[in-house]
Amino acid sequence: MNILVIVNELNIKGGTHKQVLRLCQYLEKSNKVTIYTRIYEKEKTYSEFEKFEIVTPNIKNFQSHNIFEKVINKIKKIINERKLFKKLVDKADIINIHDCGVTNLIKTIHNKKIVLQINDMPQYFLQGNAQGQKDNWKNKIKRFRFKKLIKKVDTITVNVSKNKEIVKRCLKRDANVFYCGVDVNKNLEKHFSIHNENGLNLFSSGVFFPYRNYETLIKVINKIVKNGINVHLDIMGSTEWDVNYSNKIKNMITDMKLEEHITVWGQVDDNKYVELHNNADMFLFININQSWGLAVFEAMSCGLPVIVSESVGAIELLEDKENAIIVDPENVDQIYDEIMNLKNNKQYYEKISNNAYEIVKDFSWDNLYSSKMLELFNKMIEE
Repeated sequence: MNILVIVNELNIKGGTHKQVLRLCQYLEKSNKVTIYTRIYEKEKTYSEFEKFEIVTPNIKNFQSHNIFEKVINKIKKIINERKLFKKLVDKADIINIHDCGVTNLIKTIHNKKIVLQINDMPQYFLQGNAQGQKDNWKNKIKRFRFKKLIKKVDTITVNVSKNKEIVKRCLKRDANVFYCGVDVNKNLEKHFSIHNENGLNLFSSGVFFPYRNYETLIKVINKIVKNGINVHLDIMGSTEWDVNYSNKIKNMITDMKLEEHITVWGQVDDNKYVELHNNADMFLFININQSWGLAVFEAMSCGLPVIVSESVGAIELLEDKENAIIVDPENVDQIYDEIMNLKNNKQYYEKISNNAYEIVKDFSWDNLYSSKMLELFNKMIEE
């Protein structure tokens, strides 16, 4: 079977990109896999992508002050991309789209089976982390266009049950729920207890966007410091995608005089990734309306106790006070209390750590996600 996998960009190490990578690695064992992406920068994404056939139109910004030239160049880009894309589509049996940012390509696909993975609804649907934003006529036009495009989609898959409900409400379509898996990194050390009883090392990760809610984490750190505890928070994640938010967080750290207690690392390499996990005592993921939360399970895979928001999709597989701690993402006092409880209660720390470590053993990418996707593809081809 020839499978064409489409993702908007491969120039970052994000959850969607890890999902695409693990699926392609599984599929290629018995299928021909081609990846189509508009941007590929191998030094910025997962190195394992190098092993795949990756096709990109190499779209570059055209510098000109002449409006006519800009319009002509844009038209040329669209034509060239469609020509390239059509050649790939003609060879494919199944087309698997992993990013709503490239759904406009659907209109060029004819007589092919299409599976659309929706990890997050497009922002203009005002769902998830876009909830509460003001609607406008542009959003309404985009929603109308999106609904029209996906009529050509045969099957929709989502990574969590609440997204299935959103798809049904917004698109009047059913969706298959296939949970994301987790990598077990052999270089990560198993956490049995707090590393340093005289201090506390906290860790959080995620590409810098407002829904990460790093503001609340900073307030929590400030409260810990004021109570005389030696604490340090490491934050890992690209700061390039929303520079305004990244600067806001950095300025907040400076204004509250917490530079000695909080380090923003940005996107890191594999060695630093391991180091940050191994040095941590707890992992905090208090995003607001995050659809999944792959980083939660990666932390659990080495026994790191996780404190996770009640609005993160990952809690569907978690049990509060048993293998994780679930909190209100905006309740500084509650988060502080849970951190102190873990720090001061060794038996409780060991319980959460061990339970987290054991449950994640069954959460492999192959079991939870990739095998189910291949089964779906095979079924669609047979129909």
